Amino acid sequence: MTRSTISDSSRIAVAPDVLASEVGPEIVMLSLRDGTYYGLDGVGVEIWRMIQTSVTIPHIVTALVEMYDVDADRCRSDVLTVVDTLVERGLVEIREVT
Repeated sequence: MTRSTISDSSRIAVAPDVLASEVGPEIVMLSLRDGTYYGLDGVGVEIWRMIQTSVTIPHIVTALVEMYDVDADRCRSDVLTVVDTLVERGLVEIREVT
């Protein structure tokens, strides 16, 4: 699933075969599927923390706009880029709500 197919009602959740841990100011993730380690820092850490509870893109954007001095449209674009990358690497899943 790519950015163009992530709807506002879609839930973003950590994939079941991913382990993650905070190491200092970063999140280190291990994909059990392919044995590859990944890392996030900065705002990526905040996004990762939020998706622990299966959230929507609008929820993430609203929270980040409240935390940081950032334009909502720019924030949404950046969040979609991060989520799209996490999906491509199999670290998160997009769940459609019906």
